[in-house]
Amino acid sequence: MNEIKHYAVLYEWADWIDSQDLMQKLHISVRTLQYWRTNRLLPYSRIRGKIYYRKSDILTILQKNYNGTKKSLLPEVND
Repeated sequence: MNEIKHYAVLYEWADWIDSQDLMQKLHISVRTLQYWRTNRLLPYSRIRGKIYYRKSDILTILQKNYNGTKKSLLPEVND
């Protein structure tokens, strides 16, 4: 039973990512991330000056803003 609790704790910790990793993953700047925090677009937790984000919150925001359209890379051909 303790082993199951241990894995549950590890899974929960695996859901967090720090600012540096998030900026690298999404190819965004420090300022963009700061804007998202300031405007409450992305929830975060701060511990001793280091900021962490839940991966699940990031995925939710990405899904909400997904436009679902696909633009063709090929030019249109008019006959």
